[in-house]
Amino acid sequence: MSDVAISLRNVTRRFHPKKRPPFVAVSDVTLDVPSGTFLSVVGPSGCGKSTLLGMISGLQPASAGDVYVQGTPVRDVRREIGFIFQRDALLPWKTVLDNVALALVFRGRAKPEARDVARSWITRVGLAGFEGYYPHQLSGGMRKRVSLAQTLVYDPPIVLMDEPFSALDVQTRNLMENELLQLWAVDRKTVVFITHDLEEAISLSDQVVVMTASPGRIKAVYPIELPRPRNVTEIRFEPAFGRIYERLWADLRDEVLTSYEQSKARAAG
Repeated sequence: MSDVAISLRNVTRRFHPKKRPPFVAVSDVTLDVPSGTFLSVVGPSGCGKSTLLGMISGLQPASAGDVYVQGTPVRDVRREIGFIFQRDALLPWKTVLDNVALALVFRGRAKPEARDVARSWITRVGLAGFEGYYPHQLSGGMRKRVSLAQTLVYDPPIVLMDEPFSALDVQTRNLMENELLQLWAVDRKTVVFITHDLEEAISLSDQVVVMTASPGRIKAVYPIELPRPRNVTEIRFEPAFGRIYERLWADLRDEVLTSYEQSKARAAG
């Protein structure tokens, strides 16, 4: 398993909320993610996509089954994993430079050295000259660039991304997707990317996992055999893109409809 970065074996996650009946978010998931793979997970709302990331990172324990990261079982929060959430985790009272340097300081690097490394990453994500700005002075796309730098600055071999671009407008989103691919191409980190957007998943990924409606199971894993490097806008005009989209949507559509019916049933009673 030396070439497998993440391995899930018959993983199930149950929740027991107060004053509500228990429910199963993810059921019996088995999946291997090879090192250096960009893998996206798609599925209807409530199918446990984010729960998968929680178990991989160690933020949530599996109720059954086993999760391995780089060959070792996940028992607590894994420091070698980077996590980028839908909402950024920038501290509003710190500048861009200090936000990016913070992860290195927490890991014991001297503050001057951490700030030097942070400056180089701020440049890499296209924000040179904004080191002294505060988060409220930045656009949504700029804040997302800071979040990327904040995570990649400590060089995690695995990066988990939970709908990181969903709040951005279409043009900014496409720019960020291309920037992400350019950064990823340099080091080929292992990425697990959660999205509701099937086109986004195909444009970015080496593999796309389709999950079932709740409780989430893996319905299919599709290899994305499109050439790299990619431009996420232009790749969608490739004839092969349309064929891949049709195959994935045929699987995903049924799960979306099932999820919708489940939602109506819960609302009714």
